[in-house]
Amino acid sequence: MGSIMNWLNGLLDGSLLAGGIFLVIGVVGGVLLLLSLVLDGIFDAFDFGDGPLSLTTIAAFTAIFGFTAFGLVGAGVPTPLAGLLGAVAGVLGGAAAWWLSRVIRGAESTTAVTGDELVGSEAGVVLAIPAGGLGEVALVRHGERVSLSATAETAIPRGAQVRITQTITATSVRVELVSAAAGPSL
Repeated sequence: MGSIMNWLNGLLDGSLLAGGIFLVIGVVGGVLLLLSLVLDGIFDAFDFGDGPLSLTTIAAFTAIFGFTAFGLVGAGVPTPLAGLLGAVAGVLGGAAAWWLSRVIRGAESTTAVTGDELVGSEAGVVLAIPAGGLGEVALVRHGERVSLSATAETAIPRGAQVRITQTITATSVRVELVSAAAGPSL
């Protein structure tokens, strides 16, 4: 309890203005960081790409700088030194935020299947396709099972192998029978 009181007294002994300015900087940075993460894309006009000057990196620097300097001023560190140490902490925190955002973007799935990529692929029928109606086919792309709604001019039974001839939407395709023999069950 005594250390909290000393910290509060440090803010009130004439460094309240400096501490308050650092606190405002920290809060603004924290709010920007939160908004940039929660409402991804809302500040794209102010974003400088994915590099070290991305909005996320700048907001992390600002928040860490402000809160660190605020805490140091309250602990009795002279304002210029608190600002310098806050800046060092902000650079380290901003660098960590930049590295983390790059790791997250690198881990994003690249298994999206495009329509052009599907045409000509073979798939197994997992839900029979009535003539002119909808059934379901499945295939493996990029190591993942992909299920798609499928339509065909003729009825195709479950287990048959088909070739995709056209993509209709992102999740539906037109197929034709390759063989009536049952293929591997997907």
